[in-house]
Amino acid sequence: MTALSSGIYAILDGDRLGLASWTDPRPPVHLLRTYAEAAAHAGAVAVQLRLKHLPAGHPTRLTALNAIRRALGGQIPVLADDDATAAVGAHVGLHLGQDDGDPRLARPRLDREALLGFSTHTLAQVQAAQALPVDYLGFGPVRPTDGKQTRDAVTGLTALAQATAASRLPVVAIGGLTLADVPQVAQAGARAMAVIGAWLGPLGQPHDVATAQARLAELVAAWPR
Repeated sequence: MTALSSGIYAILDGDRLGLASWTDPRPPVHLLRTYAEAAAHAGAVAVQLRLKHLPAGHPTRLTALNAIRRALGGQIPVLADDDATAAVGAHVGLHLGQDDGDPRLARPRLDREALLGFSTHTLAQVQAAQALPVDYLGFGPVRPTDGKQTRDAVTGLTALAQATAASRLPVVAIGGLTLADVPQVAQAGARAMAVIGAWLGPLGQPHDVATAQARLAELVAAWPR
């Protein structure tokens, strides 16, 4: 299976950028591509496109993923969030939540080198996922977060360390994490730390591209080599 590099995993979230209220009839593909390029230039190890305001299979998802993949030219992996159809169509990786499909069915549909990730929120879920054909496990939310509506309890850093110790698969910490959390997340054994607000800014007040790139570069620089 494909290996996820150690470092900062950038989630490009459409809600964070205000796309849920986008009124221009043209899809904001250029905007998404520009932020994805900023993530790559800042040193992110992967970029995941999350467009929760659009249904799975929506044409904008596929168009944006194709544009991002072409723009990045293989510099870092590109992943679709919870949309196997878009991932297959754009020849990119895929991240699935607990209720968003079976990784065993998704894996044969993806390109051979495409990353496949799977969300976990408890130690029991981490243990159950060890036999799945995935490249990494997301684990969290480690901190309280305003980036995603979820019923999952905050795990904390102790549970993150327990998850990494129990997993043969690399673990990506996620959920409300900031620059201050980098040393502790790395010390807990996570392969990578996924960020949304820490680079894109608060809900309703997203950073411009240059600021977002600078925030992400700070996170990358803080991650231990």
